Amino acid sequence: MAFFRKASDVFGLDIGSSAVKALKLKETGGTYRIEALGIAPLPPDAIADGSIKDSGTVADAIR
Repeated sequence: MAFFRKASDVFGLDIGSSAVKALKLKETGGTYRIEALGIAPLPPDAIADGSIKDSGTVADAIR
């Protein structure tokens, strides 16, 4: 039954000090392929000392 199958898409998000990176993988035939990839640079002051300092800028990059 297709209704109970698990999802075949995988999404990854990396919020780093210089950029936000996103990756979407699609399972096909038992292997995964990259379906989408995105990188949004961040200004130097958006993240500092491992903490988000400008949440609006980081949220915009994720969108």
